[in-house]
Amino acid sequence: MNRFIIFTMVLAMLLTACATSRQKLSPQARVDLMTANEAYTRQNVEEAEQYYKLVLEDNPDYAHALRRMGDISLYNGERFADKTVELNKAAYEYYDRSIQVIEGFEKKKESDMADIRDMKRRKISAWTRIFKEGEKQADEGNTNEAMKIFETVAAMDPSRVEPLIKLKTIYQKDLNDPQKAEEILLKIYAKDPNDVLLLQELGIFYLNQKDYAKAKTFFEQVKVLEPLNVNNLMNLSYCQFEMEDYAAAKVNNQLVLNIDPLNIDALSDAKYIAYKQNDNAAALEYLKQLLNQRDDDKDYQEIVILLREAENYTDLITYATKWHRYDETSKEAVQWLILGAQMTNNKDMMQQYSNILKGME
Repeated sequence: MNRFIIFTMVLAMLLTACATSRQKLSPQARVDLMTANEAYTRQNVEEAEQYYKLVLEDNPDYAHALRRMGDISLYNGERFADKTVELNKAAYEYYDRSIQVIEGFEKKKESDMADIRDMKRRKISAWTRIFKEGEKQADEGNTNEAMKIFETVAAMDPSRVEPLIKLKTIYQKDLNDPQKAEEILLKIYAKDPNDVLLLQELGIFYLNQKDYAKAKTFFEQVKVLEPLNVNNLMNLSYCQFEMEDYAAAKVNNQLVLNIDPLNIDALSDAKYIAYKQNDNAAALEYLKQLLNQRDDDKDYQEIVILLREAENYTDLITYATKWHRYDETSKEAVQWLILGAQMTNNKDMMQQYSNILKGME
């Protein structure tokens, strides 16, 4: 029996040695590797972890042990919620090092390439778990903890901009530190100056800071990359409006209306641009389009004023009537109806609405 056990151990050692001939291990480390693999097969992760660590003490770059430590850390990161950041970060680092080692092999087998692909997927999984923990902490109001986590994942993979965006939001909204938020955004911008979402983010940031000139610069870059982006065109038009460049604002506003003729926000903006250009006729047309889609006290007030200036009392009565039907408590709508009746010499209407006005007093 003892001879059989010895023979089995020797055979396992020989097989392990053959399988790992590209990386050196001491005789004892090979025994530890065999024990670790056997424990891992039995799903005894605690014992497997213990022996894989011994293997790594002998050879810190032993790819298989690094891979398995990554697997164990990823598994434990899901089991122990209070250690999710620590354990998933460890998994990420084990996988990262194992990939580097395998990529350094002179001759790589198909199984090596498959391992690399699998570990890259697992790296993403580990990174994502940490990022989501940061989101969870932020949602729960644990700002400092969330910041630490976002800083951790940002350092783990500098190519990912998501944690930097989260940090920007915290600095801007929670800590009221726009200077730090701007610093982070510009850091991301330096990495990828053609990222449309980032360009829009920068534009909106400066727009909120009322720095319309800087905001316009980024919205113009987006327009080059995505000329039919309606939200961007509206933001660009708004900046130009605030900078009193009404002609340019009108051009971009019209582009929006060409794409989406019923866009209420764009129609409202077009109305204000028309006012600034002293084009009451255009403002009147935009108000009519707006009121075809919605009822609004302010729009009714503006349109009857414009119709009075144009001495178009027939249309004034039409819109004042719609206004009164929409808001029967509006004395102003009734007063406009009385004026319209006077100007068109409609005595019955004037009497009718004069009585209504008395009843409202």
